[in-house]
Amino acid sequence: MAELNLPRWLAPALVIVLIAGVVVASRFLQPEEAPALRIACTDLRAGCRADLAGQPVELGVAGELKVLTPFEVWLKAPGAGTAQASFTMEGMDMGFNLYTLKPDATGTLRARVTLPVCVTGRRDWIMTLKVDGHALSVPFVTQL
Repeated sequence: MAELNLPRWLAPALVIVLIAGVVVASRFLQPEEAPALRIACTDLRAGCRADLAGQPVELGVAGELKVLTPFEVWLKAPGAGTAQASFTMEGMDMGFNLYTLKPDATGTLRARVTLPVCVTGRRDWIMTLKVDGHALSVPFVTQL
């Protein structure tokens, strides 16, 4: 039986190509998320109303909107199963900050959140609420 004389680098190169192919394929096979519905909320402390996937929701915050100061996000979304809040800035990675909202005794979904400090001094945030796979985006500005 004849022995194959393959270069030593061929096996690792084939493994790398295979892994790259799996990564690229998984990227294209993932379903795209629908873009978040962006709403303007002039006063998050007073609360706002929106229509999310044909259902009325109310949302807001309790407490001071300051970085490194905990405040509460609340959401009234009758019949909602899961709800999460995350906070970003336009064009800037703000790290992992995902909060799960839990129902209180009245059914209002709530989470206590804390915003990190932006090293550039920016205060313009975007809160994204994901409710049962539908997203709502709310820009706001923190206090000094």
